[in-house]
Amino acid sequence: MKKLLFLLLITPIGVFAQISGTVVNSENKPLPLTNIWVLDGSDGATTDSLGMFYISSALATDTLVFNASGHKIFREEASKTTNVILEAYEIPQPALIRLPEKYLHHTIGDAHFENMYFAPGNVPYMYGKYFENSTEIKDVQYIDRVIVYTKSAVAAATIKIRFLRMNEYGCPSDDLLIEPIITTVNRGNKKNVIKVLHHNVILPKNGIFVAVEWLLTENNQFRPANFVKGDQLFEDFRYQPDVMNNKVEKTSSFRYMHGEWFPNDRFQPRNPNAPREIVDPAIGLILSN
Repeated sequence: MKKLLFLLLITPIGVFAQISGTVVNSENKPLPLTNIWVLDGSDGATTDSLGMFYISSALATDTLVFNASGHKIFREEASKTTNVILEAYEIPQPALIRLPEKYLHHTIGDAHFENMYFAPGNVPYMYGKYFENSTEIKDVQYIDRVIVYTKSAVAAATIKIRFLRMNEYGCPSDDLLIEPIITTVNRGNKKNVIKVLHHNVILPKNGIFVAVEWLLTENNQFRPANFVKGDQLFEDFRYQPDVMNNKVEKTSSFRYMHGEWFPNDRFQPRNPNAPREIVDPAIGLILSN
């Protein structure tokens, strides 16, 4: 009895498990490139082409957050995520109107080159910017192209673009597309122009959030980095690309971290003596009729 009591005393309460599973839709088809967040922000994963994921540093009692394009957000204890089924929501799509005799283009967002960059490190992340639907653009309501400025240390980094509605609280909400927009950015400082007109996305009346979502895929791995969870040290990778920031007078962007959206102006520089610069991600839109 004394030996048993001694073993119980030295056994840690929180034991790290090798959490793995598969993410599918309601038709049992895999959902590749779906991000999974550990709720405490310590780690996460991206599903592979078969919808499978693996998280080495999760506790069996951790809460995992699954957020796939066009699907309802799902939260579950890590020990119960062997087979996760995500439910898609219905997204009505308007008819695309093309007027060849009056084909207009208009660029909004003021995205440009600037020597300021943002990278999430070794966890899944989304960085979204708000675009108002104003009278200035009433005649160009379709999203033709997305502009994203990046700096990548890997040859061909993969990112996901998300179009999100604004909810009643002014935060990013549901997707406007079920199918994710996946694009590749090349090494170095790049202006990426992504054609999206064929997705037939029209601006909602109260505006739209356009988000870049980082993917924890092998081709995005940059260099090893260490992190601590509890009293254990784990090795992971930093992921690319870095997304450029632009200085603004007032931010209109949000960050999605460990399962929640946060206003960008809540974040301070790591150095408390550093000047506080208000920034938005360097994302722009080209609209058409």
